[in-house]
Amino acid sequence: MRAARLHEFGRAPVIDDIDVPVRAPGQTLVRVDAAALGHLDMTIASGTFDVRPELPHIGGTDGAGTVVESDTFAPGTKVLIRGGGVGLFKNGCWAEYLAAADKVFTPFDTALDPTVAATFFLPSTTGYVAVHDVARVVAGERVVVSGASGAVGSMAAQFALAAGAAEVIGVVPRDDQAALLPAGVRPVVGRGEQVADALGTEPIAEVLIDTLGGDLLPVLLRRIVPGGRAALIGYTLGTDLQLDLPNWLLADVALLPVNMIRRTARQAELAPELIAMLVAGAVELAVQTFPLDEIASALQAMRDGKVTGRAVVTP
Repeated sequence: MRAARLHEFGRAPVIDDIDVPVRAPGQTLVRVDAAALGHLDMTIASGTFDVRPELPHIGGTDGAGTVVESDTFAPGTKVLIRGGGVGLFKNGCWAEYLAAADKVFTPFDTALDPTVAATFFLPSTTGYVAVHDVARVVAGERVVVSGASGAVGSMAAQFALAAGAAEVIGVVPRDDQAALLPAGVRPVVGRGEQVADALGTEPIAEVLIDTLGGDLLPVLLRRIVPGGRAALIGYTLGTDLQLDLPNWLLADVALLPVNMIRRTARQAELAPELIAMLVAGAVELAVQTFPLDEIASALQAMRDGKVTGRAVVTP
């Protein structure tokens, strides 16, 4: 079978021809239909993470597949692939076949496209938790979402709209990203002072859902009304935040971390509801598909911010 394997940390994976894995007792063998590319995958491949798998390593923590052989699932069953160390310290989904512990696999509604099934879990659960569990958006509130053209930001914007937000403003760094915003979201384009000029000098929203960090975050925090909330998810534009404490205390905007590592049970609880919403078209997740052979180019496109929604590879 073909597999994308990491031979050196900090280098792109290489497509190798290797044997199809043989399942052990308590394991299931699946044909991988689609495998997600995520920032966690890139972090592991960098070699800078505390999780350092033995090389060569097949990456890919999330995927969707079809059961080939199992004592638990009938052949042909469509399953989600996630957990059990897959893609972390065990071989992952960037291959034509995967054998892993039965607990790694969860059957899903076959009406859901495999490329969406492989990629929906993290962005949809994160967006939902940010809006409902952390920021607690209620009907009539105004919400700013930074990075609303990305997978997590787009889901958060859609959930805010579904919660009855009076207005959702989507802040994106580039003009080409504005066209990718969900329907009903007002676009604001720019970085730093560009956004400050576009939004004006006064607070304009009760809630901020921030997926970008960097130079946008201080600007957006100043546009949240006193007593408002800011749910902080990501930091693709920068990892540092400096606060002028007297003015932050005066503004009284709560900074609320969205830590999904501590919410795995909540994610599992939400998954069936979110799958049903995706199948029904109540929310949408943009996916850009690449052949497995082009995984190095796909990962570079992710680093350059040139992927529409979630990136996925198909063997």
